[in-house]
Amino acid sequence: MRTAVTGLLTLLAGTSLAAGDIIEHVEIGEGFYTSTVQIDFSNGNGYLFDVHWQQGGTTGWDLLLAIADESQDVSLDYSVSEWGVFLQGIDAFDDSDWGVGAGWPDVEDYWHYWQKDSVWEPWEFSSIGADVREVSDGSWDGWVFLSAGEPQSVPSPGVVALLGIGGLFRNRRSRQSS
Repeated sequence: MRTAVTGLLTLLAGTSLAAGDIIEHVEIGEGFYTSTVQIDFSNGNGYLFDVHWQQGGTTGWDLLLAIADESQDVSLDYSVSEWGVFLQGIDAFDDSDWGVGAGWPDVEDYWHYWQKDSVWEPWEFSSIGADVREVSDGSWDGWVFLSAGEPQSVPSPGVVALLGIGGLFRNRRSRQSS
Protein backbone atom coordinates (compact mmCIF):
# COMPACT_ATOMS: atom_id res chain seq x y z
CA MET A 1 0.00 0.00 0.00
CA ARG A 2 2.87 2.41 0.83
CA THR A 3 4.27 2.00 -2.68
CA ALA A 4 0.89 2.78 -4.26
CA VAL A 5 0.52 5.95 -2.19
CA THR A 6 4.09 7.02 -2.97
CA GLY A 7 3.46 6.43 -6.67
CA LEU A 8 0.21 8.41 -6.52
CA LEU A 9 1.98 11.29 -4.78
CA THR A 10 4.61 11.27 -7.53
CA LEU A 11 2.03 11.22 -10.31
CA LEU A 12 -0.13 13.96 -8.82
CA ALA A 13 2.78 16.19 -7.84
CA GLY A 14 4.23 15.82 -11.34
CA THR A 15 7.76 15.30 -10.05
CA SER A 16 10.00 12.38 -9.31
CA LEU A 17 10.76 11.55 -5.71
CA ALA A 18 14.31 12.20 -4.54
CA ALA A 19 16.08 13.17 -1.35
CA GLY A 20 14.26 16.20 -0.02
CA ASP A 21 10.75 14.91 -0.72
CA ILE A 22 8.04 13.22 1.28
CA ILE A 23 8.84 9.57 0.58
CA GLU A 24 6.33 7.72 2.74
CA HIS A 25 2.69 8.37 3.69
CA VAL A 26 1.41 5.94 6.32
CA GLU A 27 -1.96 5.46 8.08
CA ILE A 28 -1.77 4.75 11.84
CA GLY A 29 -4.41 3.95 14.44
CA GLU A 30 -8.17 3.85 14.53
CA GLY A 31 -10.66 6.50 15.46
CA PHE A 32 -13.05 9.13 14.22
CA TYR A 33 -10.49 11.98 14.26
CA THR A 34 -7.33 12.32 12.17
CA SER A 35 -4.22 14.42 12.62
CA THR A 36 -1.16 14.42 10.37
CA VAL A 37 2.39 14.18 11.67
CA GLN A 38 5.25 15.17 9.37
CA ILE A 39 8.82 14.15 10.21
CA ASP A 40 11.64 15.81 8.23
CA PHE A 41 15.19 14.48 8.58
CA SER A 42 18.41 16.45 8.10
CA ASN A 43 19.07 14.71 4.75
CA GLY A 44 15.82 16.20 3.40
CA ASN A 45 13.75 13.01 3.52
CA GLY A 46 10.31 13.44 4.99
CA TYR A 47 7.51 11.16 6.14
CA LEU A 48 3.78 11.79 6.62
CA PHE A 49 1.66 9.84 9.08
CA ASP A 50 -2.12 10.19 9.26
CA VAL A 51 -2.85 9.26 12.86
CA HIS A 52 -6.44 8.31 13.67
CA TRP A 53 -7.49 8.87 17.28
CA GLN A 54 -10.67 8.69 19.32
CA GLN A 55 -10.63 10.60 22.59
CA GLY A 56 -10.39 14.27 23.49
CA GLY A 57 -7.28 15.44 25.28
CA THR A 58 -4.98 13.74 22.76
CA THR A 59 -1.64 15.55 22.53
CA GLY A 60 0.96 15.91 19.82
CA TRP A 61 3.17 13.61 21.88
CA ASP A 62 0.40 10.97 21.95
CA LEU A 63 0.40 11.05 18.14
CA LEU A 64 4.16 10.50 17.96
CA LEU A 65 3.97 7.65 20.49
CA ALA A 66 1.16 6.02 18.47
CA ILE A 67 3.36 6.11 15.38
CA ALA A 68 6.28 4.47 17.22
CA ASP A 69 3.99 1.92 18.90
CA GLU A 70 2.18 0.85 15.73
CA SER A 71 4.94 1.00 13.14
CA GLN A 72 7.82 -1.46 13.08
CA ASP A 73 9.73 1.09 11.00
CA VAL A 74 9.73 3.94 13.55
CA SER A 75 11.38 4.26 16.96
CA LEU A 76 11.91 7.18 19.32
CA ASP A 77 14.62 8.14 21.79
CA TYR A 78 13.39 10.59 24.43
CA SER A 79 13.66 11.58 28.05
CA VAL A 80 11.00 12.68 30.53
CA SER A 81 11.57 15.13 33.36
CA GLU A 82 9.61 17.58 35.49
CA TRP A 83 9.82 19.98 32.51
CA GLY A 84 8.13 17.54 30.15
CA VAL A 85 9.23 15.29 27.32
CA PHE A 86 12.41 15.94 25.33
CA LEU A 87 12.70 14.18 21.96
CA GLN A 88 16.31 13.21 21.28
CA GLY A 89 16.09 10.92 18.27
CA ILE A 90 13.86 9.41 15.63
CA ASP A 91 14.57 6.39 13.45
CA ALA A 92 12.11 6.03 10.56
CA PHE A 93 12.54 3.53 7.76
CA ASP A 94 16.13 4.13 6.54
CA ASP A 95 16.58 7.56 8.17
CA SER A 96 17.84 8.47 11.61
CA ASP A 97 18.67 11.73 13.41
CA TRP A 98 19.68 12.20 17.03
CA GLY A 99 20.72 15.27 18.98
CA VAL A 100 20.29 17.16 22.21
CA GLY A 101 21.32 20.63 21.13
CA ALA A 102 24.97 20.23 22.16
CA GLY A 103 26.10 22.25 19.12
CA TRP A 104 23.75 25.17 19.75
CA PRO A 105 23.92 28.08 18.89
CA ASP A 106 26.24 27.21 15.99
CA VAL A 107 24.32 24.07 14.99
CA GLU A 108 20.67 23.46 15.84
CA ASP A 109 21.18 19.72 16.35
CA TYR A 110 17.83 18.95 17.95
CA TRP A 111 14.23 18.28 16.90
CA HIS A 112 12.14 21.42 16.27
CA TYR A 113 8.39 21.14 16.88
CA TRP A 114 5.93 22.89 14.55
CA GLN A 115 2.14 22.94 14.46
CA LYS A 116 -0.86 24.10 12.48
CA ASP A 117 -4.58 23.57 12.95
CA SER A 118 -5.29 22.52 9.35
CA VAL A 119 -3.64 21.83 6.03
CA TRP A 120 -4.72 25.29 4.85
CA GLU A 121 -2.87 27.25 7.54
CA PRO A 122 0.81 28.20 7.66
CA TRP A 123 3.18 26.37 9.99
CA GLU A 124 3.91 27.97 13.37
CA PHE A 125 6.88 27.13 15.57
CA SER A 126 5.33 25.70 18.72
CA SER A 127 5.66 27.75 21.87
CA ILE A 128 4.66 24.73 23.98
CA GLY A 129 5.81 21.13 24.12
CA ALA A 130 4.14 18.33 22.19
CA ASP A 131 3.16 16.69 25.48
CA VAL A 132 1.07 19.76 26.36
CA ARG A 133 -0.44 20.68 23.00
CA GLU A 134 -3.90 19.17 22.51
CA VAL A 135 -4.51 18.30 18.88
CA SER A 136 -7.76 18.76 17.01
CA ASP A 137 -9.32 16.92 14.09
CA GLY A 138 -7.36 17.88 10.96
CA SER A 139 -4.40 19.38 12.84
CA TRP A 140 -0.78 18.92 11.74
CA ASP A 141 2.38 18.44 13.81
CA GLY A 142 5.81 18.83 12.24
CA TRP A 143 9.17 17.60 13.52
CA VAL A 144 12.26 19.01 11.77
CA PHE A 145 15.84 18.08 12.64
CA LEU A 146 18.90 20.34 12.28
CA SER A 147 17.00 23.26 10.80
CA ALA A 148 14.96 26.02 12.39
CA GLY A 149 12.99 26.23 9.12
CA GLU A 150 9.43 25.04 8.89
CA PRO A 151 8.56 21.55 7.60
CA GLN A 152 8.99 21.05 3.87
CA SER A 153 6.08 21.55 1.51
CA VAL A 154 3.90 18.61 0.64
CA PRO A 155 1.68 18.27 -2.42
CA SER A 156 -1.07 20.86 -2.63
CA PRO A 157 -4.11 20.54 -0.34
CA GLY A 158 -6.11 19.23 -3.31
CA VAL A 159 -3.72 16.29 -3.62
CA VAL A 160 -3.92 15.63 0.11
CA ALA A 161 -7.74 15.70 -0.11
CA LEU A 162 -7.66 13.31 -3.07
CA LEU A 163 -5.48 10.92 -1.07
CA GLY A 164 -7.98 11.15 1.81
CA ILE A 165 -10.86 10.29 -0.52
CA GLY A 166 -8.89 7.28 -1.74
CA GLY A 167 -8.51 6.20 1.88
CA LEU A 168 -12.27 6.47 2.42
CA PHE A 169 -12.95 4.18 -0.52
CA ARG A 170 -10.32 1.71 0.71
CA ASN A 171 -11.87 1.71 4.22
CA ARG A 172 -15.40 1.42 2.83
CA ARG A 173 -14.43 -1.52 0.63
CA SER A 174 -12.78 -3.36 3.54
CA ARG A 175 -15.85 -2.80 5.74
CA GLN A 176 -18.21 -4.11 3.06
CA SER A 177 -16.18 -7.27 2.62
CA SER A 178 -16.30 -8.01 6.36
